Formats: sequence, structure tokens, C-alpha cells
Amino acid sequence: MFFGGIVVPKLRTVSPTEIGIQDVVVLPRTAHHDPRGFLVETLRSDDTTVKGDTFAMSYLSLTVPGQMRDADRWHVHQHQVDRFVVLLGEMVLALYDARPRSPTEGRFTLARMAGAEPTWNATRPRKKEDATTYLVTIPPQVYHCIGNLSQEPFLLQNYPTRLYDPADEGRVPFAELPIPAAGGLPFGWERVEVVRP
Repeated sequence: MFFGGIVVPKLRTVSPTEIGIQDVVVLPRTAHHDPRGFLVETLRSDDTTVKGDTFAMSYLSLTVPGQMRDADRWHVHQHQVDRFVVLLGEMVLALYDARPRSPTEGRFTLARMAGAEPTWNATRPRKKEDATTYLVTIPPQVYHCIGNLSQEPFLLQNYPTRLYDPADEGRVPFAELPIPAAGGLPFGWERVEVVRP
């Protein structure tokens, strides 16, 4: 890809376990598959990211292939903590730590988050097996955005720590936030290269 006459490298995704941003907590979840479908314990009261929290809300969103929930801008909260788990399909989560005094200030990460396969073949139902998905907790003031670069829809479950508050919803255009780890250029979905295991 060219940007201003220079070659811009692709940005590769990693596993959620490789995010490496201070206070972003990644907890494995087991998806129990059998011929009837699957079951996942998405959030538990004994999770390290939940202890001491009161329940605020939960929501489920579906994103179709080729769509970005945040197409041209970062999402950032001043107070709310997001807790994401992908139940079905594959999502790309971009994170950027711009917090002053954070040990990981300036770190940028793209994580491929995958849940169960979204297509179900009734003639070849899935055998009984377990798979791993992840609950990713995003602290306040860490920029994030999500998108679907796969061929199937994905389902995202979020357990934010606060009720929806428009005053806490920050939006920053990608163009206004150059990222040192991305070559000093702004983030853009066209640069993402999804690495699948």
C-alpha cells in the first residue's frame, strides 16, 4: 500500500493473549461444542475483572462481513470499562494505549478474536469438543475499534461497567491520532492483515 509516495506495511493481527497493554485483561473462556450447538460461560462473578463491580448492563451486537463498527474513528471511554467476548464468528479488535504515564503508552495492538464457526452444517454436526475464546477487558482511556474482515458475521457480547452515557463516549478520527508503532501514520482498516492459526 502507498501513502504519500512511501510503501506502508500491513498491520498483522495477533492472538488476544499477545495484546500486551497495561490493564487490558485477557481471560480464556471454554466453548463446549457438541452436535446440538455450543455453550460458553462468558462472564462470571469470580472473574478477576469483575470482583468488586456492580452489574450495569450487557449487550449483544451482530456485525456483518466487511463492516466496521468504528470505520474511521477510535472509540474511547473516560470511565467505562468494556468487557468483550466474541461468541460466533471472527472480529478484529484494534487497541491503542495513549494514556500518559502508562508503562505501555504508545503501544498499538491488533487482536483476532474468534468464537464458534458461524456456519452450521446439519448433515455434518460438530462432534463433542472444547475450544477456547477470550474475554478481553478494555480499561478507560484505551482507544479501541472493532471490525469484521471475515466472510461471515460475528456476534459480540459486551459487559460494560456503566450504563450507556453519551458524555462518556469519545470518538477520535483515525486521522487525528498518528500511531508510532504503526509507522507514525494513523490507523486504517485497509492496512490490516488477519493472521489465522
